[in-house]
Amino acid sequence: MLHRCSILALFVALMGLLSARAEAPARQVAAGTAAVLKPATPAPLKLPRFVFEKITGPTAIFYFAPGCPHCQDAMPAVNALAKDNTVTWLGIASARATRSEVADFVTTYGVGFEVIQDDLNSAFSSAVGARSTPSVYIVEPSTAPVAEYTVTITDAYTPFGRGMAGLFTLRQNLSNPFGGFTTYQGPRVCGSCHQQEHRSWVITHHASAYRTLYTRERAEDPKCVGCHVTGMGEPGGFVSGDHGSPHRDVGCEACHGPGGPHNPVQATAVDPTASCVTCHDKDHSIAFSVQKGLPHIDHFKANSMSDDELRARIMAIGSGEAERPLLAFPHGPTVGAEACSSCHKAAHKSWSKSPHAKAMRRLKGSEREDVACVRCHATPTAYADQPATTFRADESVGCEACHGAGGDHIANPTKDNIVGLGESCPECVIEAVCTSCHTPKWDPEWDLKTRLEAAKH
Repeated sequence: MLHRCSILALFVALMGLLSARAEAPARQVAAGTAAVLKPATPAPLKLPRFVFEKITGPTAIFYFAPGCPHCQDAMPAVNALAKDNTVTWLGIASARATRSEVADFVTTYGVGFEVIQDDLNSAFSSAVGARSTPSVYIVEPSTAPVAEYTVTITDAYTPFGRGMAGLFTLRQNLSNPFGGFTTYQGPRVCGSCHQQEHRSWVITHHASAYRTLYTRERAEDPKCVGCHVTGMGEPGGFVSGDHGSPHRDVGCEACHGPGGPHNPVQATAVDPTASCVTCHDKDHSIAFSVQKGLPHIDHFKANSMSDDELRARIMAIGSGEAERPLLAFPHGPTVGAEACSSCHKAAHKSWSKSPHAKAMRRLKGSEREDVACVRCHATPTAYADQPATTFRADESVGCEACHGAGGDHIANPTKDNIVGLGESCPECVIEAVCTSCHTPKWDPEWDLKTRLEAAKH
């Protein structure tokens, strides 16, 4: 049976479309390694004559459609692989493409190997059962052909997208699989072996870090991008403006270094926790500590989740609706807005005239007893792991609803024991605090800059 290194199967598993599991799998580091490093079982494959005649040695057949954006994105990596001379490369264009489209593709993307086209009957596509482009099939002449025009197929990558080059190189060099891991490989390569870890990474905010820049129109802002991608400015890492890069988002190597522990030229082991504070500093997270952050990147968290739970979590992460625990206030009881007024008289006066101070008035009847409503119209009496159930309804949305519990600050007024949403705090953190209540459902016309200006005190 042909061993197929396809990320499609992994994607299906991540989306929770597999049958329900009877019990959570045991935690296993790199659970898929044996399958990935297992030599493929050769199988006979009958090719159309016009393709068969091109196979004179080990050959990687790149099946593509000129107009396919995924094929276009894959070409830089394919051209680089073709220069390694590990195997001969042959391009086969889809039968539906015109000759001029194929010629333009070859010229535009600098294809460095021979390209032919499938016949009008899609004979090659039918022979390999192609279902997507781009795809790569590794074939070689058969030593004992079982039928006319038969070759041996030894591996297949269906589809072969950006980020798959590292896996291809690994599979073609099983005697030294990690020899090329001197630069960034991307989470698709890491996930081929580290299946449980990758499954759990997908349900973290790290996996959608780059998306958040789009929602705030910051995808081109160099002050922001570096902490939402992997290896920016480093050899083989993210390149600014490459929105389809396999190194967008905060992948495995953002913490474990290029190639991770498999990097053959890395002299010392990388401490993955050392990189946390380079991005999660006091300006971008609320009271961050490594101890606070680590539970949220548990590499085996997905093991204990059902397929339905995984699906819901992935959808919440992708839509930006998942909770953001690193922007949660430190635990502790609140003291009330009146306690803040002795030092912050002007700010207290400004707040008392604001809509925040009158938020409870907007609730009528049973809404005033409904926690789901009150949580956004009043200040919690305390912050803890569990959602608040009691509130300071008399003050509505008071100081501590935006700044966190103030008891420690009142006892010892310093900037280190209160969340200051001032000049040192960037908009991304302020917005996260605000939008925990000002959601598209309840406040569709909410605008950060307008509201911040109105809330100045």
